[in-house]
Amino acid sequence: MRRAFTLIELLVVIAIIAILAAILFPVFVQAKVAARKTQSISNLKQIGLAVMMYTEDSDGYPHHSSPSSWNPRVRWADRIFQYVKTEEVFIAPNASLEVYGKKWAHNQNRTYGGYGINYQYLGNSRELAPNLPFAARDSEISHTSSTIVVADTRGVRRDNGTTSGGEYTIDPPLPSLRGSGKPSGYYGDGAECGSGPFGCRSTPAERHADRVAVAFADGHAKTFTLLQLDDYDGDGVLDNGWWNGSADPAKK
Repeated sequence: MRRAFTLIELLVVIAIIAILAAILFPVFVQAKVAARKTQSISNLKQIGLAVMMYTEDSDGYPHHSSPSSWNPRVRWADRIFQYVKTEEVFIAPNASLEVYGKKWAHNQNRTYGGYGINYQYLGNSRELAPNLPFAARDSEISHTSSTIVVADTRGVRRDNGTTSGGEYTIDPPLPSLRGSGKPSGYYGDGAECGSGPFGCRSTPAERHADRVAVAFADGHAKTFTLLQLDDYDGDGVLDNGWWNGSADPAKK
């Protein structure tokens, strides 16, 4: 005669399974976070290399976007797409759905977002004479391994946490002498801005265990904290050293 489990035995088995699940769940979560970080670094390496190839062929970095009168709009991702050929590379892992809002010029039925270009120093299409529009030349970026090209972005955020723009750009911590094309000195202005610490800035996003995935002008990619990206020399004072192409914390 087959013996059935007693209630106590079943409860013991359930308890053991619950304990194992409690032990393993954080491990699975950490593995998932690590996998997304690895994916983002891979994406940004491909994007960084694509920007390098575009710059070599075009003798300058891509504009962050075409004028609003163009239809369809052409943004930096559209300009380098021919070197990547994969739309998924431009979708940032761990990003919220609200930042996936930019339509491809070649495919208006598909969108991308979550990675932003260092548009103030590399290529800004906004009209602001005499400095803009412009596209930085190779020769203007003297320290390629220390110059941010593309990174995770949270865009510009209102006080209620919603994204109001900038989901394909990133701003330096201080307004640049190049200018942003807006009175605020950043990507956002007016109703787009929040009153918190980021204001009108299109800010890099710390999506990977409180770190930002970044591609540099020499094609390499790695993660930094936002504080590190905003303080090149580590003296506790905000500077644009990682952004301005010269690795000079004193230069705006």
